[in-house]
Amino acid sequence: MGNIKAGDDMFFTITMAEVLEDQGHYEDALMIYKILIDTTPWDQSLNLRIDKLKSLAERGKRRPQKQDTVA
Repeated sequence: MGNIKAGDDMFFTITMAEVLEDQGHYEDALMIYKILIDTTPWDQSLNLRIDKLKSLAERGKRRPQKQDTVA
């Protein structure tokens, strides 16, 4: 995706940010969360997501993949 900006003519959602986060696109997901927190400051869960992504981005780690269980 890359280079998402607040002024872009796009509609951002938490789901979009979650998908980007799951794909390891932390900077894009972080930008969307920051845009969303500006428009919905009462949603404190966004602050938690932002803090988590900042930490992951600083460490350069990918989000752990969900483990499939074998029956």
